[in-house]
Amino acid sequence: MVLVDWDHTMINVPELAKSIDFFANEGVIFKLGGQHENWGTANALGYFGINYIELINVFDQQKANLIDHDIATAVYDAVQDFNQERQRFNTIALRTNDLENVRERLELAGIGVGPILEGKRRNEQNKLITWRIFFINDDIDGLPYPFFIDWQTSDQDREQQLIEQELIQTHPIGALKVVKAVFEVNNPLKVSQQWANLIDRVATEEHGEFIVPIGERTLEFVAGPANHLISLHFSGANHQQTINLGEAQLVFD
Repeated sequence: MVLVDWDHTMINVPELAKSIDFFANEGVIFKLGGQHENWGTANALGYFGINYIELINVFDQQKANLIDHDIATAVYDAVQDFNQERQRFNTIALRTNDLENVRERLELAGIGVGPILEGKRRNEQNKLITWRIFFINDDIDGLPYPFFIDWQTSDQDREQQLIEQELIQTHPIGALKVVKAVFEVNNPLKVSQQWANLIDRVATEEHGEFIVPIGERTLEFVAGPANHLISLHFSGANHQQTINLGEAQLVFD
């Protein structure tokens, strides 16, 4: 069976260290992840079970400015926001165990897909982390598509590795889990149906909001002009709290 699940969410930030400290003050733990040498980008990671947030910025401007939009769309977008000193959500990554199958299905559906790439970075312990990935170079009414990633291991094994590395842990604010992403778009019916087709799900409407289920979580599409991911919602917090990082809003219930 082909797995498709929500792997992580990207936030474009100007400074990793400053963002890590910002979240630490709010009770949410992020740790430096490492550098993507081929792209000139670097990241910090905050885990909520196997699902996580990636804070991404640029460490090598010359390399980063060479990224081709149609090859690595989300990374290209991260570089553009870095150049403009803009903090906001980028897009989400979808985890699969069969990149070739998913990519072929999307290509047959007329969606512009990039090549499958071999990703790598070295973490703070100098361990090489590898994955396979492809990006989608289309958008829907200006909303960036997600991209697909394969860690080449089972979810169970990967979760155990992350626990052993002390990356999955309870945050000071609570045992957090990501439960929902909210996208503000001009045409939520159209976009939700497109995203549902993308991940082989069915979109439903609830009180004017269009919902696409994905594993234990949901993607919600609401009417508005942003054409972007605007908020991420969590369960398990010790108290209700909303954190705003630039244009990105994180809601803890």
